[in-house]
Amino acid sequence: MQFQVPQFVETEDKIVGPLTLKQFIYVAIAGGISMLLYFMVQIWLWFILSIPILGIGVGFAFIKVGGRALPAIARAAFYYVWKPQTYVWQPEKQEAAKSKEQGAKKPDEKPAGLSLEEVLSGFALHRTWQRLQTGAGKISPGLFLGKSQDRYAIYRKRSGELGAARRVDYR
Repeated sequence: MQFQVPQFVETEDKIVGPLTLKQFIYVAIAGGISMLLYFMVQIWLWFILSIPILGIGVGFAFIKVGGRALPAIARAAFYYVWKPQTYVWQPEKQEAAKSKEQGAKKPDEKPAGLSLEEVLSGFALHRTWQRLQTGAGKISPGLFLGKSQDRYAIYRKRSGELGAARRVDYR
């Protein structure tokens, strides 16, 4: 028994002449906005405003960057700017431990618990990272002269981004 396998599954159907439905909607919306502006503003202002509006509509309809449509790229750029990014660092030792647990255990392997060296290096790394973020631990010349040491506080912006600001303690 033979079956026909559909080909070109990812291509969109041409619904309005040589245009797909999405392309037609983008061009129609840009044309509709341009037509509304024609009746609402003066001719010279309509001409100035219509060129970028029609350009954006045609760009959204036909331009592809790296095989992706322009609306998808615009959406990704919007999410990149407005959503906070969270970067999680995980040491490579955990990945190696997981891969070892999945395979057969060898008799000369260490037990799965943490060693004292790993604990101390983790604390030292955490403390160093905290000092680097807050600016604490710097030796300032005013420290020996009785002046206050610069301190920095970490705060979160409305966009979710972390920032650092100089902390001032008034006495």
